[in-house]
Amino acid sequence: MTDLISFVPPSQAGAANSAATSRATLGQNFDTFLALLTAQVQNQDPLSPLDSTQFTDQLVQFSGVEQQIKSNESLATLINVTRSNSGASLSGYLGQRAEIARSEAGFSGEPITWRYTLPRSAAGSIVTVTNLDGRVVYSTEGETSAGSHDFTWNGETLRGGTADPGAYVIRVVAQDADGTAIQASHALMATVTGVDLGFDEPALTTSAGIFTFSDVRRLTRQ
Repeated sequence: MTDLISFVPPSQAGAANSAATSRATLGQNFDTFLALLTAQVQNQDPLSPLDSTQFTDQLVQFSGVEQQIKSNESLATLINVTRSNSGASLSGYLGQRAEIARSEAGFSGEPITWRYTLPRSAAGSIVTVTNLDGRVVYSTEGETSAGSHDFTWNGETLRGGTADPGAYVIRVVAQDADGTAIQASHALMATVTGVDLGFDEPALTTSAGIFTFSDVRRLTRQ
C-alpha cells in the first residue's frame, strides 16, 4: 500500500530537545568560566586584585539562563500533555466526513472528492486536475450553477489510463456570459481515519493524506 502523503509543515526541533541542548551548552560554558576564573585568581597580582563585581554579574547571568532553560523544559512537558489530550479529544472525529481547506490531495488508488464553490452562476466552467509540476492530468466540464458542487476523481487521465500515486491539485476555471472570470473556492472532502501526533500540531489522517486539524473547516457525521 502506498504511504500517505503528508500536507503538514515539517516539524521543527521540539522544545524538550532544544532545552536539553541548551542545558548541555550552558554546562560547558559554565565549566569554561570557572576554569578561567580559577586561573585568573591564581595568577592575579596581589597588589592589584581582580574586581569581583564582573564575576558576580556573570554568575547572576548564568543563573538566569539556567532558570529560563528550566522554564522551557516545563513548557515542553506541558506541550506534550496538551498534545496527548488533543489526541484523545480528536479521536472522537474518527469516521466523520471532513471538509479540508486544501486544493491538494494524495492519490493512492482510492477516488478523491473535492468540493468547489461558485459565488454566482457561470456560463461555463472547466475542472482540471494537475500534478505538483502544474501538468494537467485530467480535465472535464464543471457545474455552472451558483453554490457548492462535489467532484470525484478516480485517477483517470486524459489518455484513459490511471494516474501514478502522488499529490494532485484541483483547479476550477469559470466565467460568466461576458467572459469575466469567476473565482471558485476549493476544498477537499475526506473521511477521518486516524489521528497523528507526530507533528508540531495535531493532524488528521485520511485516505487523501495527512492534514493539520487547523485546515479542517467542518466535520459532519456520515
